[in-house]
Amino acid sequence: MKKENLIVSGIIVAISLGYFIFLSVNRESESENVFLSKKTSVDTESLAPLSRETKVLEYDGRWFRMKWLPEDVQQQIVREQLVSHLKIQTILKNFLVRFHKAAKEEKDVNKVDVNKLPSLVEISSARVGDAKVEELYEKNLSRLPKGHDPINIKQQIKAELVAQDAYDYLINVMAEIYKGYKVVMPAAPHVKEEWLITPGYAPSYGSPDAPHHLIWIGYYGCQRCSQFTNNLGLVIQKFGLKNLRVTFVPWTGNDIDTYSYLNLGAFCLRKFAGDKTFWRYHSIAMNASDEIAGMKNDDIKKARQFFEGLLQNLQLTKDNYNQTVACANDLNEKNPLLVELVKAKRKLDFLPSLGSPTAFLNGRVLDLEGANLFEAVDYQMNISKGGKK
Repeated sequence: MKKENLIVSGIIVAISLGYFIFLSVNRESESENVFLSKKTSVDTESLAPLSRETKVLEYDGRWFRMKWLPEDVQQQIVREQLVSHLKIQTILKNFLVRFHKAAKEEKDVNKVDVNKLPSLVEISSARVGDAKVEELYEKNLSRLPKGHDPINIKQQIKAELVAQDAYDYLINVMAEIYKGYKVVMPAAPHVKEEWLITPGYAPSYGSPDAPHHLIWIGYYGCQRCSQFTNNLGLVIQKFGLKNLRVTFVPWTGNDIDTYSYLNLGAFCLRKFAGDKTFWRYHSIAMNASDEIAGMKNDDIKKARQFFEGLLQNLQLTKDNYNQTVACANDLNEKNPLLVELVKAKRKLDFLPSLGSPTAFLNGRVLDLEGANLFEAVDYQMNISKGGKK
């Protein structure tokens, strides 16, 4: 996120979404799926809904429904819906945090004049203050070029501080709102799950007949993996594996880099040692991701040490260990498993703002901006009108 964009447009909110771990859940003692039954008059569907039954085009008497269009055309339409959704969410959150501040001051939501709310930049400018600017200016004075314009430099410092504060303020206030207040926002447009999943390269955990399906996209070593893992454990505890199935879709920003190596290694392990061992590794690796989060994209040596170190904790047979390591170290186009993982990654190119972690529940991307995974899933479950759509 470029901080200067916060000054120009208020704030740009990037979706940060998910990873999990759930192997600690006892299948024999699954928690009952406890859905709340709050009703709301707010339209929780996307603000730009487009059903696959909708007639979207007519040519010389021939009608085309959304679902009759070519897959690539449908994906392009959904991509634009998602882009619009992200922009709408940004606008609504910007408004909501400012309204929340005023509502707390008025102590009555109905007394707030929405046309007199201060901008997010104004709020952050007051929070930053001139003293902090002067402090940073004096601290870095020796590094500044001779003959510089102090006013211009201080304005630049102020802009950077305000941009960062605006982002932090929005995240923190949204977290406060989600935890203590009733809030309903538009759901993301629906994405067909087959567009996200490549059969054979997206292992699942839980009942295949579960009415709810959580898909998360990403790689080992993401910065929020441990937190996401812990929260997913709570999600599974509450809703149970009979009600919620979880599927992992491997993705990285590059075809071959540090993180694609770790994804390849995990799927090599799955190939030679089976799903049960794969999920054991997955559990350990996700919880240990903080150890490698933020490492350089070309630091495959460090990733290899991390991967092989975890393998030693799995008590593999000598053959399984050697086969897995050899497969993971084969980073050329002749490795069929690597080729398929790259194909699975590229299948997701239609998604905007894709990063690790990203999560979908019943085909709708989850918004983790200011909310953890448990809160986001619980929120969607509470306003859900049913299971899969």
